Amino acid sequence: MNKKILLPIVSGLLVVSLAGGIAGCASTTTDETDNTDSPGVIWSQQNTGVWVNGSGAVTVSPDVAILTLGVESTGISIETAQAQAAQAMNAMINSLKANGVLEKDIKTSSYYIYPVTEWVDNKSTIVGYRVSNQAEVKIREIAQTGSILDDAVRAGGNDSRVNGLYFSIDDPSAAYEQARALAIQDAKAKAEQMASVAGISLGKLIYISETSNYIPRWDYTKDAGMVSSAPEITPITSGETTVTVTVQAVYSIK
Repeated sequence: MNKKILLPIVSGLLVVSLAGGIAGCASTTTDETDNTDSPGVIWSQQNTGVWVNGSGAVTVSPDVAILTLGVESTGISIETAQAQAAQAMNAMINSLKANGVLEKDIKTSSYYIYPVTEWVDNKSTIVGYRVSNQAEVKIREIAQTGSILDDAVRAGGNDSRVNGLYFSIDDPSAAYEQARALAIQDAKAKAEQMASVAGISLGKLIYISETSNYIPRWDYTKDAGMVSSAPEITPITSGETTVTVTVQAVYSIK
């Protein structure tokens, strides 16, 4: 019984040994750079050289505010709720335009109609309908964000809702270029330092890739969604934001 089990194992080892011998012979007679069919050679090529990551960051002041606001109205019928929401939203949009916001910078982001239910006689009963209409607004006069927000909320009345506000860069390409240059310089400096410590000569750059990271600054307004009777302008501060670029670079070894 034991012999029957061992024979296939020995046979399998023999096949593996022969295959390994053949592969070994092939690797000694073929140039590594040309043999792309060998997993071992590919692994060797991909892991040769000096591999480094570099990062660069540029801090800039935002030049636009992105505001998400709208209305939410409730009525005993869909038509009533829609009419009330449309009236409030039109008033809000007119206020935005009167304050210099361009029509192209006002974009509907969501529109919902759903029933309002109450538990009556041990069952869920529809007692009305709610309409929500939200828009994303780009404010280019960033210093006027507070007053533009206040006027829009007042125009929409008690149906007004403010769901978010953040600051951004309208065209971040220049900041990305600066951050990218810093990242490449950082990667090169790291590679040179590694080569110096390791006692090797650094060759040419043979591979480079990039990942970018830009996180807009978010602001939260405590009383967002509520109409204030206070005459003061809502304080809105834009602060600064950071554009970060990370690169991976591979240098050959001389």
